Amino acid sequence: MPPPPPPLDAGAADLATQAWLGFQRDDPQPASAALPALRGTLLEPWVAYWALQPRLQGASQEDIDAFAKAWPGSLPLKRLRSQWLLQLAHRKDWAGYLAAYSAYDGDDPQLQCLQAQAKFETAATDTAAQVLALWAREPSGGAGCNSAAKALLAAGLIGDEALWARLRGFFADGQVRTALQFLSALPAPEAKAVRRAAQDPLGLMLDAARDGVPTDTLKRRVLVLALFNMAQQDPQQTMRLLGGSLRALRADLRAGVAWRAARSASVQLLPGAAELFEQAQRIDPAWQPDPDTWKWCLRAALRESRWGLVKQATWALLHDGKPGDVAEASYWRGVALRATGQPAKARALWSDIAEPWSYYGQLATEALGRKVRVPAQVPTPPDMRLVYQEAARDGVREALLLYRVQAYAPAAWQWRAALDDADDAQLHAAAQLACDQQAWLLCISASERMQTGVDWTQRYVMPFRQQVAQASRSTGVGQAFLYGIMRQESRFAPGIRSWAGANGLMQLMPATARWVARKIGLDGFQAEQVNDVATNLTLGSAYLDLLLQRFDGSQAMAAAGYNAGPGRSARWRGMPLPDKASLDGAIFTESIPVEQTRDYVKRVLANATVYSALLGGERQSLESRLALAAPARTSTSQPMP
Repeated sequence: MPPPPPPLDAGAADLATQAWLGFQRDDPQPASAALPALRGTLLEPWVAYWALQPRLQGASQEDIDAFAKAWPGSLPLKRLRSQWLLQLAHRKDWAGYLAAYSAYDGDDPQLQCLQAQAKFETAATDTAAQVLALWAREPSGGAGCNSAAKALLAAGLIGDEALWARLRGFFADGQVRTALQFLSALPAPEAKAVRRAAQDPLGLMLDAARDGVPTDTLKRRVLVLALFNMAQQDPQQTMRLLGGSLRALRADLRAGVAWRAARSASVQLLPGAAELFEQAQRIDPAWQPDPDTWKWCLRAALRESRWGLVKQATWALLHDGKPGDVAEASYWRGVALRATGQPAKARALWSDIAEPWSYYGQLATEALGRKVRVPAQVPTPPDMRLVYQEAARDGVREALLLYRVQAYAPAAWQWRAALDDADDAQLHAAAQLACDQQAWLLCISASERMQTGVDWTQRYVMPFRQQVAQASRSTGVGQAFLYGIMRQESRFAPGIRSWAGANGLMQLMPATARWVARKIGLDGFQAEQVNDVATNLTLGSAYLDLLLQRFDGSQAMAAAGYNAGPGRSARWRGMPLPDKASLDGAIFTESIPVEQTRDYVKRVLANATVYSALLGGERQSLESRLALAAPARTSTSQPMP
């Protein structure tokens, strides 16, 4: 085994941990106190960063320059430079911003927008073209680009047409409050009209339905804003008006609104959403929606078994979507082909993506009639010479030390930076090094970046076997499901804490931990015990067991409830289509309206299926884990947190 990173004595390690915990509270004092004891160690730049960053409001350029001189090229310096630029923009020190930006080597579009604003503020440079291009990238515009746009609008360097186009984009993306920030750039009558589109969209639409589509440019623009706003709130009513009294509106404008209305109906899980997408297509067949809208079209079509529409959506995603859309589109296109009597074509698509490691790969494998299995042969271990080479690199050692003092997020950032240019052999070696040091989060991170082959001994590690087995026996929750949850929640970092305050291997919120402890009679439970491995697993597995009981054993429903809360999961479950008593579990999962939860459920269940195969369990089937999502029954069970 390669040597571990240079040791810190127990006192220094504790000081580093306290420095990180203080930084998370925006308290620089523990880091300042720890810095003398950590001089000359690999953690010194990070501790210095934790001491300085919370004090940036009162810092000077000399402080940043001194940090840069002490730790040039370090990752903390890169992070500090970005945050210092934001501080200078907040101070409106535009000359200082330009000087500091010259040392910045990132590509954050918001900082680029602020650089464009700094050029305008200091030298009256017309940077409107640059800002407009960056401003359009993000639905909310972003704080930096919004700031730059306001400055250029006030100077008259962004014209009316560009402003109205951006306002339309804000309304289309549901960012109405952001749009209202720019009303000062409009004449008072126009600003008043836009405000009405935000506050009374239905009234504006009904006025147009009564009086006819306005020929006046301003009124027509405001009507379109109102339509986009109403498309979010009441998509069905919006579609009725577009197909009726507002048919005189230009076809491309109606189509843009109609696709947004259909998308909103799909997000809200409304019956008939698939028909709204078909209506949108008929309004203007030349209109091209973005890939995310096609995904919502696909979800609506799946819920309603509209296989022709599924084929259209998947065709669009395969040809105009993102690289990451291929597996999803291929799997569901195969389902549509099989449903419409083309099984050979379906099997050809599934064969291209079938493999045991991913959600859609597992679904495709089972659709082909095969079991999800991991290769029987143990992967070839990495070249130990490379492992020793990785162990000698300062960036790698620094990440491992950060992990050791439970600064998990900085450890992950440092690890990624250290492995930026690594090839697969180096990643394989680095993953082995991290596994040997029980830095499981870093081990999985490196392994997942490998492009060729999967070393499942690294990518699907199974630490804490004794405690997991005990938790499984005490609750009946399968070990594979527990491992699937932990791998997604914490990557097996036992003391990790999320930004929302969730703790430990199974990322329990304090209120949930207390509630479960009372529920299972865990006498004397104290909040600080939540990071103890055995206690965390006891509470987390008991909570999972309660969720499985509530949702009739459905792991998909339980995982959704674990991530988004059981109340939301139950509401989604209780929204079946009028002619269906239940939904296929894979279609239910695909339709979860919250992206984070949807991806979470897919990853957890795919993880659990792999772990089941590795553990030799019987449920080596993703489809059995998904099962059916039946409508909610009347329940008298105690509310869950």
